[in-house]
Amino acid sequence: MRGVDSQPGAVGVLSALPGELGGWAGRGELVSTDGGLEIRRVLEGEDVVLTCVGGVGKVAAARAAEALLRAGARRALLVVGTCGSLSRGLSPGDLVHCSLAVQADLGVVEGREATPDVSWLEAWEEVSGGPRAEYLTSDRAVLSLWGRWRARQGRSGLCVAEMETAAAGSCARGWGVPWAALRAVTDRAGWGSSQAFRKRYPVEAGRAADTVARLLDRMRA
Repeated sequence: MRGVDSQPGAVGVLSALPGELGGWAGRGELVSTDGGLEIRRVLEGEDVVLTCVGGVGKVAAARAAEALLRAGARRALLVVGTCGSLSRGLSPGDLVHCSLAVQADLGVVEGREATPDVSWLEAWEEVSGGPRAEYLTSDRAVLSLWGRWRARQGRSGLCVAEMETAAAGSCARGWGVPWAALRAVTDRAGWGSSQAFRKRYPVEAGRAADTVARLLDRMRA
């Protein structure tokens, strides 16, 4: 299959798993499978939306983000999906906006944080509600109390655990493209979170993605 024709000004929507694309999954024209990544193009009103399911983890997220950016997702890159709560103030079912994405398991400090675009963040808050929290991105799920404590070290505010956002945000920053992220909480990251994730994922997976159409309407207004 040919590579995707460049779509300057398109909005990219990136998820790790197919269910996290919500109603966008399978929509539109399949325009590229380069590198084993499927990119679909959807016309949403006046907007061109490029979607990609990148896979789990930072490497997969970086590959998918680069693919979307090269395909023309230059207006914004939106990361959607699920996460685990690392704070008592966040519960399963909450939609949580990214205030800062941190590569929490990176062994150096410089360059491991990425900050979302304020205008996209605030517009997304208007259409979906939900608190802001720091996204702590690592290549391992938090499945124990020790992992929970370790992930939160040095963090005092609301936090969630997830596995892709900091990598995707760093790619967008490198291209000078605005980005933002919204995720639904499936579990309280730690002991028992695997079972909670399996139970809640079918309910929560697509909720963040399903707010994107309203976000685009808001940004056009």
